[in-house]
Amino acid sequence: MFVSVTSHARLHLGFYNILSDGVAYGSIGVAIDHPVTSVSVRDAESSRVVNVSGVYVDDVINEVLSRFNDVAVELRIEEAIPRHVGLGSTTQLVLSTGCALSKILGTPCDARKLALIFRRGRISGIGIAAFERGGFIVDSGRRVRDGVIEEPKSINDIPQVIFRHPLPRSWCFIVVIPKGVRGLDERAEREFLDVPYEPPEELQDELRRTLILHLLPSITRRDAEVFGKSITRIQELVGRYFSRYQGGIYCCDETECAVRSLLRNGAYGAGQSSWGPTAYGVVCGYRRALKVLEGVKRDLSRRGIEAAYYIVRAKNRGATVRVESS
Repeated sequence: MFVSVTSHARLHLGFYNILSDGVAYGSIGVAIDHPVTSVSVRDAESSRVVNVSGVYVDDVINEVLSRFNDVAVELRIEEAIPRHVGLGSTTQLVLSTGCALSKILGTPCDARKLALIFRRGRISGIGIAAFERGGFIVDSGRRVRDGVIEEPKSINDIPQVIFRHPLPRSWCFIVVIPKGVRGLDERAEREFLDVPYEPPEELQDELRRTLILHLLPSITRRDAEVFGKSITRIQELVGRYFSRYQGGIYCCDETECAVRSLLRNGAYGAGQSSWGPTAYGVVCGYRRALKVLEGVKRDLSRRGIEAAYYIVRAKNRGATVRVESS
């Protein structure tokens, strides 16, 4: 038997709720069509892992294989999302590999069961929902018990999708990943996130108002400009809250420069994905995206900032799974 799974990166667009009424970190995000994680598994006489992605993934793959009792398969990592840059790489790698292995063993396991096994969804459920169905996603956040966010103990503890909607294909995201900079990994972020502190009420209120009165209606009205302005405002508010941990609204000078350049060159909205350093801007139309990207490249080059660049669209479907019998 042969199984292949392809899943997609996500942009974490911020939080609409940080802490109130015993609930923390209600997340906003979107699945994008590039970069991707692509893995394949086939029966073999002994275990073999072949990584041709160019991305270091041994730590994740070894953990996943150990949970499957070192089953005898050839596992190939064809492509992998860059690690620790704010694109949700670990969740997609875990879910893609776990899905492929469970299918080849004849014990299919859905994404949420896999997420629970591999301790995903501790803070955000965007990556899990992106794997399941893609699109633009708002999740429920996590319950806080005795002031602490604990590891999920059941599927119900994993953030649930409370709003999901496809985004128009004409909307483009310009993704900028500064080189030589890494965002916080999950171990480091736990020090900050596991014990949330309540933000000023006016900040929390503005986050909710922006989501309900502007961001969600902009999607149903297909209004990219209002969508962009709403995302920018949410990002600024969330960045203000986390500035005590990352030294400012953005994780680093490179990301701040990229965000400012995206806005200056015509993006409707821009921000930092997760802990960065990935920055993104949103526009309507591929030609406009190319023009904005041209200006951003010019600005960053003048500052001596090297970066990887993508123009992507929302991925409005979940992971692709292909199964072939021997």
